Order: sequence, then structure tokens, then C-alpha cells
Amino acid sequence: MKVLHVFNELKYSGAEIMYVDAAPLFKNLGCELLVVNTTEKLGEFAPAFRDAGYMVYHEPYQLVKGRNAWTHRMINLIRENNVEVIHIHSARLRGVMSYVAWKAGVRSVYTFHNVFRSDSMLGFAKGFVQRWVAKRVFGCQFQTISDSVYNNERDFWNNKTTLVYNWYGNQRFYPITELERWKSRRELGYDDDELVLISVGGCSPIKRHTDIIKALPILIGKGHKVVYQHLGEGVSLDEEKQLAQDLGVADSVRFYGNKRDVRNYLAAADIYVMPSRFEGISITTIEAMACKIPCVLYDVPGLCDFNKEQDCSKIIPESYEQLADAVAELYRSPSEQHRLTENGFNFINKYFEMDKNARRIFDLYMGGVILISLVQAESEEWRAAA
Repeated sequence: MKVLHVFNELKYSGAEIMYVDAAPLFKNLGCELLVVNTTEKLGEFAPAFRDAGYMVYHEPYQLVKGRNAWTHRMINLIRENNVEVIHIHSARLRGVMSYVAWKAGVRSVYTFHNVFRSDSMLGFAKGFVQRWVAKRVFGCQFQTISDSVYNNERDFWNNKTTLVYNWYGNQRFYPITELERWKSRRELGYDDDELVLISVGGCSPIKRHTDIIKALPILIGKGHKVVYQHLGEGVSLDEEKQLAQDLGVADSVRFYGNKRDVRNYLAAADIYVMPSRFEGISITTIEAMACKIPCVLYDVPGLCDFNKEQDCSKIIPESYEQLADAVAELYRSPSEQHRLTENGFNFINKYFEMDKNARRIFDLYMGGVILISLVQAESEEWRAAA
């Protein structure tokens, strides 16, 4: 079975990392893997896809000018490569790629990676109609990655989806030993008495790293010697660096940029922090829990999911003052750290295990054989009636 994944830019990000990690499993199941980058810039993660065995294509999508030519090129790419399943990861291409798959006579799956909503009636109507057409006319199967995303699609959009949880690379993320912790802190230059925080992810207003930086003066005022390991890049990076300067805590923040050896930085950390406005489900939080790093998270969709059964993290209201208080309290309580990390480790291996969930995605690919035939027959009737 040949499967073509459709992304925007191939970045070092959650979904891209997942499907690179799972490439050997999909290949063992009989999949040949292709991926297409649809922005002007071929992302920095494209070589990782090639190394994992993907055929990588670069077809920048133009929203208006050249759209029809792009659609024809994609149909030809699908037919020339005998692609059987299109897996769409780009929200902006959900409609056009479900049409392309239908026109080419192949199956399609669209993954909702986040909690999408609209504040306007026009936006809601557009989103609702696009979902209906992609599913009912073009036969696209819809998959969601977490409880928050599944519930949002069901309750806000009246859209029934198949829930298949995300996964993490358990060959790369696993519990940190005391020796590893000691070595990592020495290599990175941290003292034993330093409180080391870490966040991992792209810089944007949604990720809200600014709240972590705002919490640093409060923690320093409480007498803590703090270091914040900032892993990631993005549109708000310069703003975050300037804020650290303005608050006088630039010496307490280490802007490392994007790193492949994330586990080495997690090994040096005391507490992982994520103050996002919302998430689909946070892969980096899953990875931190896999390494048994205690987590402080904001009580928002996609982060509150981690405590759906028991306390696996310290979940707090969206406030940098409360963030500082929660970090200080957790740092002072080794017993609470142990409880949260044990619960978290068991939770993520129950729900986010790669072999189990990647196989469910494969089953979704296979399950579309009958579905696509039925929907194509329905859509032919619909077109004839129209």
C-alpha cells in the first residue's frame, strides 16, 4: 500500500516527528511512504523523512493563482506513483486534497491535530460545509488525536470522527537515570542548587512562553536560583528575548533553539512547563512524562487531558503568578514529584504507545476500502441529481 502524507512545511514538529518515528512500523505493515511539502520553503525536517524511507516531494500550493494547475499536478503525482491512500495533515488543504483524492480515485484520511473553532457565523458555516463536503461527497475519513480534539469536533462542529491517539518515540524518550541527570547538568553547566525549568516547542502567542519568562522574577524573588531552558524557535522568539532583557532575567534564560537531542536537556531539568493557550495534545509533554520529568501545565484543552484519570501533572489556572507558585511548590515536594511522574509515565504508556496507535492508523487506511466505494456511489447520485 502506497501512502502519501500531505503537510504544510516539513518542520521539526509534533506530527512530522511522529510519522518519522513510526516509519519502520508502517513499512513492516506493507506501506510504501511518500510525503509532500506544500509551502514555498522545504522544511528543515525533510532530510529526516528521506532518512526514514519516505519519497519527499515539494509542491508549493497557491491559494488562488495556479490552484488548478497545482491540483492537476497532485492528481498526476498520485496516479504516476500508484498512491492508494492520501493522509492529509494540513487544515488549509483539507478540502482541496479530499477532492484531489476523490478525483484520483483513492482513499483519503484527514487528521484534526488541534482544537479548531470559529468566532464568527461565517467562519462556522464555512468550516461546517467544508467538513460535510469532504466527508459526505469526497469520502474523506476524519481522525482526531486526543479527547479534547474529539470532543471539540463532536460538540462544536457536530462532526463525528475516529479517535486514534498520538504517539511518541519510546526508543528516544524513556526514564532519566540519576547518573544521566548528573552528567547532563555538568555538561550544560548547571549547579546542584539551581532550579532548572524547561519548555520545548515553537515560539508563538499560542505557546505563551512569555508567561514562563514573567514567572522568573517571582521565583528569583522567592530565593530560587533559576535557569530556564528554552528549546524552540518561531515567530515570537525575538519578543521573548526582549522580554527577558526588559525584566532583567536574560541571564536566567538559555535560548537553545531547535534541538534534536531533546532528552539530554530534559535530563538536566527539574520541571517541565507548558503554558499554552490550547493544544491538540502536547507531544513534548508526553515526551517529558516518558522521561519522568514532573510537569506544570495550564488548564486548557489538550493539556487538561493528561489528568483525565488521575493527577499526572500539576494543572493550574492561566496565570504566570500561579505558574511561579506552582513551580516553587512542586520543587519543594519530592513526594509530589514522584507521585506525578509515576502516574504520568503509566498514563502515557497506556494511551500514547506507538505500536498500538500506529497500527490503528493503518487499520483506518485499510478500513476505507469499502467506505470509499459507498461514498463514491453516493456522490455520483448526488452529482446526477444536481
